[in-house]
Amino acid sequence: MSAVEKLLGLEDGGELLEVARTRWDDWCTRDERLPAVGGFDQLRPWLRHADYDDVDDVLLALAELGATDGGNDNVAASVLAKCLLPGACQLAARLQRQQRSQRFRDHQPVGALQSAGAIDELVASQLWIEVRTVRWRRIRRVASNILLDTRAAVLLELGDHFQLERRDRSWAHTTVTGEQATFETVIENASRITGQSAPGESETENRARTEVTELLDWAGTAEVITPSEGTLLTAVLQAAADVETRNVRRGCGGLLSNEVSRRVAAQMGVSESTVRRRTSRTLRALAQAAPRSAEALSDAC
Repeated sequence: MSAVEKLLGLEDGGELLEVARTRWDDWCTRDERLPAVGGFDQLRPWLRHADYDDVDDVLLALAELGATDGGNDNVAASVLAKCLLPGACQLAARLQRQQRSQRFRDHQPVGALQSAGAIDELVASQLWIEVRTVRWRRIRRVASNILLDTRAAVLLELGDHFQLERRDRSWAHTTVTGEQATFETVIENASRITGQSAPGESETENRARTEVTELLDWAGTAEVITPSEGTLLTAVLQAAADVETRNVRRGCGGLLSNEVSRRVAAQMGVSESTVRRRTSRTLRALAQAAPRSAEALSDAC
């Protein structure tokens, strides 16, 4: 039995599913899509072998029965959640692996949410919210929509900055003080990466690194790039520093190479094309701001 299944009380033979067994015939009389299954005990085997459109129809019928603005039947909602358990368990496992390999970068404290058990709890609770509030009047592809919405909400709770920016751009662009990493910390980390001098590096190369450090520092103060862009750029710089052989055909000194994009995409939980697109946009913003940076830095001197 999985942790998510146990948390939702959906174990085989459990009270909720026993009640669902007794209500199945009544549901079938209320919705003509459900009799296609053949019976409650045949539901899960049927899902594995039935036509996709037929499966979607049955899940949509359960979604309507279980939604608060539909039948408002929490037992029907539990059956829908049971049908989605394999995907929810895979989601929890992926988030746990991601959490171990790369701590989520956030604008909010996560504290005890770092543990695997806490992620199971977040997935279980959010899955229940989604099956009770699913937009059954407007959606198809019920399983994928509910699981994607669950993933996005859990990532937001864990502090994933990309989800935060998508949900609330104002909060995403707010600098939080205290123990959390501010944009100044991001710039500091990026500066540390770009400021490392290789053995035997020439004075020209060292000066170029210094100029990049100064540009990033100024960009944070002048709000040339957002905290989200700074976070991504830090990850890209770190990955580029770790990649010995870079594919520089994309330009930008290898920062948009396939290997760098692959590593950062795995850390951030986004696609490689998203990494390249956002990095390219950030670099263009920095390049365009370079003249203003030069004026500001010369005035400071």
